[in-house]
Amino acid sequence: MIYRRRSRGAVAKVAALSLLLGGGVCIFLWTAGSGKAQDPATPEVTSHESQPAFEMHVQRNEVVVRVVVRDAKGHPVGGLRKDDFQVFDNRKPQVITHFALETSGAAPGKTPSAPAGAAALTNGGTGAPGAIILPHRFMALYFDDVHLEFPDLARTRDAADHYLASNLEPGDRAGIFTSSGQNQVDFTADRDQLHDAILRLRPRPIFPQAQDPCPEIYPYQAFKIIDQNDVQATNIAVEETYQCNCVDKDLTGMALQQCQQQAPMDARSLATQSLEQGLNQTQYALRGLAGVCRRLATLPGQRSVVLVSPGFITATQLYDVDRIADEALRQNVVISTLDARGLYVIIPLGDASKRVEVIPDRPDLMGQKSQIQIESLGRDADVLESLADDTGGVYFHNSNDFGDGFRRVGSFPEAYYVLAFAPQDLKLDGRLHTLKVSLANNPSHLTVQARHGYFAPNKTQDAATVAKEQMEQVIFSQEELQTIPIEVHTQFFKADSGQAKLSVLTHVDIRSAHFRKAAGRNLDNLIVVTALFDQAGNYVTGEQKLIEFHLLDSTLQRLSQTGLNMKASLPVKSGAYLVREVVQESEGDQLSALNSQVEIP
Repeated sequence: MIYRRRSRGAVAKVAALSLLLGGGVCIFLWTAGSGKAQDPATPEVTSHESQPAFEMHVQRNEVVVRVVVRDAKGHPVGGLRKDDFQVFDNRKPQVITHFALETSGAAPGKTPSAPAGAAALTNGGTGAPGAIILPHRFMALYFDDVHLEFPDLARTRDAADHYLASNLEPGDRAGIFTSSGQNQVDFTADRDQLHDAILRLRPRPIFPQAQDPCPEIYPYQAFKIIDQNDVQATNIAVEETYQCNCVDKDLTGMALQQCQQQAPMDARSLATQSLEQGLNQTQYALRGLAGVCRRLATLPGQRSVVLVSPGFITATQLYDVDRIADEALRQNVVISTLDARGLYVIIPLGDASKRVEVIPDRPDLMGQKSQIQIESLGRDADVLESLADDTGGVYFHNSNDFGDGFRRVGSFPEAYYVLAFAPQDLKLDGRLHTLKVSLANNPSHLTVQARHGYFAPNKTQDAATVAKEQMEQVIFSQEELQTIPIEVHTQFFKADSGQAKLSVLTHVDIRSAHFRKAAGRNLDNLIVVTALFDQAGNYVTGEQKLIEFHLLDSTLQRLSQTGLNMKASLPVKSGAYLVREVVQESEGDQLSALNSQVEIP
């Protein structure tokens, strides 16, 4: 049996505590009456223990906005205050209910220092400090292989391989993910594994690409035909269909006339097929991206996604894009994007590899189709710009220096601001709201990057769901808070079988708690969550306690002097772990979170 060492003062403090909660057992405290009528049958403290159920939800009536302010040289600006910002929802000013300045934290390769009040780590109880480097920065490289063509994929994967080989630090973990779901590698520090995964990347379109199709109707042109009933886009498709199916096949007489009459229906059928295929491939890309964000939500520390893509059509799926950005914001995930097309020249009607259909009788349609193609390339990139702007990431485009591109998109913002507001009289109708974030003094040398809009939820969530979601976000962060004074101590017991039991002791000073008086009792609740993460940053196990207080006056006075002690027991294997302890008080809405590290030999 092995114990973790503690100072004599710590042992004395633990021994002096009057209340120990553990094992999910209800605790009853009996004290002398305070002179008021109080029901002696009501227990003063009850404890309910459960396993945390971490499920992310994003629909709630609070809008989160991540803001990056940059100076004239593009460097992030810190030191601004809440009053320096203005937020407008559909041009109406909003009250900022939450404001925080976030920084990139500990430098790569350095282990965050132990929090105040947490005992120093020891190695096997010998007193020698254990050097444990736990991951604190996770980056997902998300290759959109459903849309990427081989030349673009080859250039970007080589640059990504070089970036990872040169920039991964001991505290970093990287993962390779794809929109097709093939050849993925979960977060790891193994450079050889990452290198092999990158070399296996290939274009994997969901639908086989026809060689030299005639006519060629792009998804965006198809969107204009089917959803917008655009006359120009429709006329182009009809004339090209007639040229390909009728004139090019040397039809004459009645057959040519029938083919011409059939051309409008054939053109619309081809447009419908092109749009459906384009939107289906978009769904693959978005579902994969949402899955990567959810995977990152289960990891501690800094979390970022680098989306490598040529862009894709999202004209009918803006709501899905906004949901991904909103979920990323709530999970503290930054999405940066890299346009894999680099610096490209728009060639009217395509390059030499493309078949160009000449419409002799309608030369005006040739120019109109060229304009639609140019517009299509810009619209495909909208999703890349939007995701980066909305989540505080970097949008790299119009450059073939992909080495510099990965250095920029792979860096976490040095400083950014997290704002939140609760829209007044928000209708749960799912409509788009435009957002604008500006600086109150409007200095001309500063630029503001923030999301441009959000969709109202279609239904509300109850208060319990919102509170649960907020707790989950705190658990998977590594940020330390101390609004309620707490101390965390750990010790482990190792049996002959090699299995170990980790005990986490948490001392809470309840003097800052806000008890509510009712029926002669002092009421309050505490939620205490103990979460264990392994050396790779993965959530291993956890324990949650709900402690309900119905204290007599004398008991409250006594606990205010001694404090409250709680114990969580977790089964563990040998290895290094990060222990995350979160305590939340309901009446005062206060919250504290501490990190500690332990190594089980």
